[in-house]
Amino acid sequence: MTATALIFYPEPYVGFNKTQLIERHLSAAGVIGSKFKSSSFFSAGQNFRHFIPKVDSIHKYHYGLIRIQIQAVGGWVKVAGRAAILDCSNVVLVEGDIIGYPLERYAALRELLAQITGDHYEVGIVHDPLGGGVSEPESNYCITTAELVD
Repeated sequence: MTATALIFYPEPYVGFNKTQLIERHLSAAGVIGSKFKSSSFFSAGQNFRHFIPKVDSIHKYHYGLIRIQIQAVGGWVKVAGRAAILDCSNVVLVEGDIIGYPLERYAALRELLAQITGDHYEVGIVHDPLGGGVSEPESNYCITTAELVD
């Protein structure tokens, strides 16, 4: 079973880093809680379920620990089944929760992010979020030896 996460991203691409602004406002609104030690993830805040409603189910479940990450730049191969690379900035990822359909149910967080940043936010589903993530150019290092000639 592949892990999935909700991704909130501005459309079109925004070239200005607004992650500190997003973090400050999401914390004040109670969407995010404290930061995990040695990690870039936040716990869910006291008002998290106001913005990310729990999926209605007759089964009681404990899916796992909810983790929220705010990234300056991200890149994923598939979003909601679309087989294309998505480069985005000022991303909010929500992992560890059961995702409910339709995705319009997450409009409250989209609207809050739009108020915070002034950008239009979309919501999608990322499969295997640990395989994607921050998109930085790959570095390949080659070591060459050179003899010193007198």
